Amino acid sequence: MRQVKFYIDEEHYEELKKLAQEQGLTVPGYVKRLVLKHLGEIEGGVEENVEYLLQRQEQMRKELGRIGLDLIKLQKRVEYLERYIRREASTKT
Repeated sequence: MRQVKFYIDEEHYEELKKLAQEQGLTVPGYVKRLVLKHLGEIEGGVEENVEYLLQRQEQMRKELGRIGLDLIKLQKRVEYLERYIRREASTKT
């Protein structure tokens, strides 16, 4: 195993410290988790999963809205064609 060291300014460290505390982790533990998550070694936390699901829900809502509009257009087209066929059939008899 290898060790990774880096330096950051005090302001960024305080931000990291706050974020780590919110997750119940130490700063090194939080940074390690971020790196491993980025490398795909661990899955995202609940917050990331919820955010992803909310984004996906919004995408699906938009897609369903477009599908609904397409269905309405198709329904109108079918009704138009049915009227046309009835008219053609009534003029032939």
